[in-house]
Amino acid sequence: MTYTYLQERISKDLYANVRFYDNEKNLIKQVRPDERITDDGLVALIMKDPLVDSSEDMPLIFTVNRSIIYGFARVPEGWFLIGPSVFTTQLPVIRDIPVDPGIVNDMIPYIALSNVEILAENLLTLCNINRTGEADEPFFTHNDFFDTNVISDRDEAETYKTFYNMVFNNVEDGFFHNPYNHEHRERTCIQNGDVEGLKEVLTERFPGRYGTLSRDPLKQEIYIAIVAVTIACRAAIDGGLHPETAFSLSDITINKLDACRDTVSPIRISQDAEIQYATLVQELNEKKTKDAPVENRHISHCKDYIFAHLHGKITVQEIADTIGLEANYLSALFKRLEGTNLKQYIRHQQIKLVKNLLTYSTYSYSEIAAYLGYASQSHMCQEFKKETNMTPRAYREKYAREDFLNESQNSSC
Repeated sequence: MTYTYLQERISKDLYANVRFYDNEKNLIKQVRPDERITDDGLVALIMKDPLVDSSEDMPLIFTVNRSIIYGFARVPEGWFLIGPSVFTTQLPVIRDIPVDPGIVNDMIPYIALSNVEILAENLLTLCNINRTGEADEPFFTHNDFFDTNVISDRDEAETYKTFYNMVFNNVEDGFFHNPYNHEHRERTCIQNGDVEGLKEVLTERFPGRYGTLSRDPLKQEIYIAIVAVTIACRAAIDGGLHPETAFSLSDITINKLDACRDTVSPIRISQDAEIQYATLVQELNEKKTKDAPVENRHISHCKDYIFAHLHGKITVQEIADTIGLEANYLSALFKRLEGTNLKQYIRHQQIKLVKNLLTYSTYSYSEIAAYLGYASQSHMCQEFKKETNMTPRAYREKYAREDFLNESQNSSC
């Protein structure tokens, strides 16, 4: 295959040198957008690095002295080296090649600012053009590319820790606009719990289709990600996810977005949240199918009330008054349809939340007891042991991560 056209186009897109080597590292052709970008000495050093001997099919990016970036893409006939490039914001790239700073500094004034998305698009084009897209040779996606090349700060345990600390917080409704067709398909997948369908939709690219929300590139990406998370949150609620759960996950994600310091992380964080929403709805749908027939609407309202008021004392009379039933009738209906006493169900849900707070938060026992409306810390401990045959202290020591334990305020319980 002849790659001359692609080399010319990529060089113009990125305003960077594009070199093509055969599999024996012989330079076949190079295209320069500016003769002043004289990186031949630097490339000679790069050629000695083990990176260029990598058998990795995925396109790679690496930094030189954490200041400029090169892209590396393998094709059947050889491989491409694209660069140098400089991005508008710092990118936490995994691989770095250290060299004498003077070699790099002389070139920097002539290197144009570029966008990591453009580099990714071009590298993926080079690698995917020879792939079939079938199961044995799938196309590489943007997520694949950034998972391979960029340091990820995703931490599932940290997410759960924050989630259960914030489980009763809400977010205000927001109004926004977005490309409707793509948004509609994303929203439908989340609402239906279609995780695989959502993953396919998220691989679609729509460059330039969003309005300018900020002149700052980083803020622009964060704002777009917040919009996506807000849409996903509402879609999950429409799909049956409890609002408190949906809003709390939204809170956590938006806080993670607020902490972003590069333009790549926001879209990855928001897409992770969308997939998490779709997964939660999928699990709900599976449970409904398993537990058919469909739950009685009075029981559903009863459970909604309990979930929303777990942070305080709950009585059967309050629930009955709220959903418009007589208390004894509600208790009998709940027992008949759910197979358990309503008071026992309330206690079980409270203990579930106590478990989560013991595992994923640093609240002290007295704080958890007060937060969940127990009469005292000792009352909570008694109820917890009755349900689990363990004390809260024993449970936390068994299931909480060591750093959570060190941060928590352990009082006697």
